[in-house]
Amino acid sequence: MRKNRIVVTIGCMCASVLIAGTSSINAANKVEIDSAVAGISVAMNNFYAGTANPEVELKDYLKNPVEAASAPTVPQTAAAETEAPETEAQPKEVSPYANIAVSQVGTDEGYVNIRSDANTDAEIVGKIYNNCAATIEETVEREDGTWYKIQSGSVEGYIKADYFVTGDEAEQVAMKIGKSFCEVSEGGLRLRSEANTDSEVIDTLWQGDTYTVVDQEGDFVKLSLGQDDDGNYITGYVAKQYVNTYVKFDKAISLEEEKAKLEEEARLAEEARKAEEALEKAETEAQTERETEKKDTQKATETEKKTEEETTKKETKAPEKEAPTEAVSNATRSAVVAYAKQFVGNPYVYGGNSLTGGTDCSGFTRGVYAHFGISLPRTSRSQAGAGRQISVGDLQPGDLIFYANGGSIYHVAMYIGGGQIIHAIDEQHGIGISGLNTGRVYCAVSVL
Repeated sequence: MRKNRIVVTIGCMCASVLIAGTSSINAANKVEIDSAVAGISVAMNNFYAGTANPEVELKDYLKNPVEAASAPTVPQTAAAETEAPETEAQPKEVSPYANIAVSQVGTDEGYVNIRSDANTDAEIVGKIYNNCAATIEETVEREDGTWYKIQSGSVEGYIKADYFVTGDEAEQVAMKIGKSFCEVSEGGLRLRSEANTDSEVIDTLWQGDTYTVVDQEGDFVKLSLGQDDDGNYITGYVAKQYVNTYVKFDKAISLEEEKAKLEEEARLAEEARKAEEALEKAETEAQTERETEKKDTQKATETEKKTEEETTKKETKAPEKEAPTEAVSNATRSAVVAYAKQFVGNPYVYGGNSLTGGTDCSGFTRGVYAHFGISLPRTSRSQAGAGRQISVGDLQPGDLIFYANGGSIYHVAMYIGGGQIIHAIDEQHGIGISGLNTGRVYCAVSVL
């Protein structure tokens, strides 16, 4: 079996365990600190699995024996100290998870504070939630128990060891909670119905697109494009040489990052509020102009002073009377988009209808439009027939776009302008913003 190099990286935005097909593995599974990234991801580009299950294959790989003499120095845990000693000549398994810990938080708050020193009176520097990954930099024994000095995301500090699992247990948890994705590295990539180049092409993927990985089969990766209205997954295969595959884990958050996150949420909420105020103003002005126009028409009729010249003047002014309607339409589109953006990062739940607690693609678009008094059917197939059909070239912010498989619509998203869409993607991504791939759009509809 082809061997691979492992690099475990923890940092401030997207820490990663990189697996690339290169030379033979060396026993000192390299642990690097990179302040430019945060969380943990496992990149498996060009990783040729020997089974159809990437998680199982990765787990088997991580358990390959290496020589104890060249093993890296890792923090000693109580469990490690009780293990039977091994002779120098005896091979020893060293997992990349030997100095990686996964948080198992059972507090009412749902998180544990990370402190500047190994005591409960020290300054709080961050928070770690359940199922987050961290690198153990040091183990400290105190009267109140064992503490770890950890690095997770941009946060470095101390936390009680009671809130973590390590080693084999951490590995087992990681295999369950890791989120597998792949990014298309070359445009025009064919998505096929089976793991071979002779099967039917069911879609075309483009460079930069990101999808959820559900399996690997030989030299192919099985991707999910999401669920249809019946809850069935739309899947297909691509050659793994054309995608970069990785597994992401959650990370700790610093107080500064938490503050920035709350500020961003407040900013988006304020933008939505101002957009709705602008919409109300546009609607009020439009209503005022309609009432004025109506009064003028009634007055002209009552005095019977309609002349050909007046009729001509009214005809020339007609286009100006359309302006308030256009203003209301533009304000509505801006308000719809601003409102939708507030929910980015919230979870995807098939059949869900909550913009905050969990929703699927059609539940998301339906919920957003319901806020503005616009009723849409529940399923994506039905929503495709709810408005007027438009061309992709005529898309405006707030319009809906639909994706299909074999002519059957299975996904809906909202265009937000600038070549981007917002949608409830899948369980792994949640609600997010993506680039608009016009080549994959089945149809577009406007309900405004």
